[in-house]
Amino acid sequence: MKTHIILCIIIFIFSAESTAKQPFKVVVGLSKPPYVIQKNNTGFELELIQQLLTTINKEPEFIFIPYGRSEKMLALPDIDAVMTINKNTFKNSSFISDTYINYQNVAISLKAQKIQLNNITDIGNYSVASFQSAHKLLGNKFALAVAKSPLYLQVADQEKQLELLQLGRVQVLIMDIKIFLHYLAKQKENIQLNEIDIHALFPLSPYSVAFKNKTDVEAFNQTLKAFKSTSEYQTLLKKYNF
Repeated sequence: MKTHIILCIIIFIFSAESTAKQPFKVVVGLSKPPYVIQKNNTGFELELIQQLLTTINKEPEFIFIPYGRSEKMLALPDIDAVMTINKNTFKNSSFISDTYINYQNVAISLKAQKIQLNNITDIGNYSVASFQSAHKLLGNKFALAVAKSPLYLQVADQEKQLELLQLGRVQVLIMDIKIFLHYLAKQKENIQLNEIDIHALFPLSPYSVAFKNKTDVEAFNQTLKAFKSTSEYQTLLKKYNF
């Protein structure tokens, strides 16, 4: 009898360990430094999510796809979570975590073109390149504005947005300011910062994680709140100059 009980306990332990070690598959958009750097699984946002999920006993496996497709991925049976989403793309709030990061999207133009953007509606007067799903994430005013634009492009690889501006293919870029400054510093030629106008038209864009399991939402939220009080979080902020 005792042997039987011990055997059951051993089987249970190995079964539990096996379950814990199963990868927790998380969908994330393509590289957008300094938030996500696909090459070596780094970046402020990716490292933050890695830390939080590890703390709640998950082993995250990041799946990189173009951002415009990510919102549909949670419906797939083997996907557990989707990063960088908001309530405009995922309507069921009970499966959405608290905000873990804010992006600051701006409109960007060349000073030489003397483009006047006093409000979001003015964007519709110009040719525009944005990140994928911007028409959903940035609200109805933006969606209506770009619908009137003479040319509106959504670009999966955000580094290519700078190329479009440099080549004169578009007049206005819509992207997060940190992502823009990263790619501007990387190219080191062509456009200089003093040749750029940055139009602060948008409020902060809060982002969350969408989970398939509601219990994961609660565990993630509790861990997020606690982690923000730690020295590790401060170190991560300083690492990426946030």
